[in-house]
Amino acid sequence: MESNVTKDAATVEEYERIFERYLDICNQAIEQNKDKFPYMEIWKARWKNLGPDNILECAVYDDKPKIIYKLQLTEDMKIKIIEKTHVAPGDAWPFKYSYLKHVVDNPQDYIDHPANLDWGWLTEILG
Repeated sequence: MESNVTKDAATVEEYERIFERYLDICNQAIEQNKDKFPYMEIWKARWKNLGPDNILECAVYDDKPKIIYKLQLTEDMKIKIIEKTHVAPGDAWPFKYSYLKHVVDNPQDYIDHPANLDWGWLTEILG
C-alpha cells in the first residue's frame, strides 16, 4: 500500500515539474515576442479582464485533475505561480499532461514559434 502512495507522490512531482517547465517556455516565448503582434494585445486584454490581482487558475489533467495552479499575470508580461493545490475548482483552465510533455520535450520549437503554443487560457475569459 505504501508503494502506491510513493508512486502517486512521484507522479504529482512529475506533473509539477512538467507544468512549471511549460510556464518557463511560455515566459521565454512571450519575452522573445512581446513586441510582436498579437502577443502584447492578447496579454493586455487578458490582464485587463482578470481583476485586481490578475490571477487565474489552471489544472493539469491526465485522466483526472492532478494538480491545480493559481497563476498571476504581471504588468511586465510574466507568468508567476501564486499557489499549488490538489483540489480542482470548477473554473480552472484544463491542461492535458500529454500536451505539456510535448511542449517541454520540444521547448525551442515553441519558443521560436509561439503561435504553436495553446494560448487559449490567456485569450479565453473564464466565468
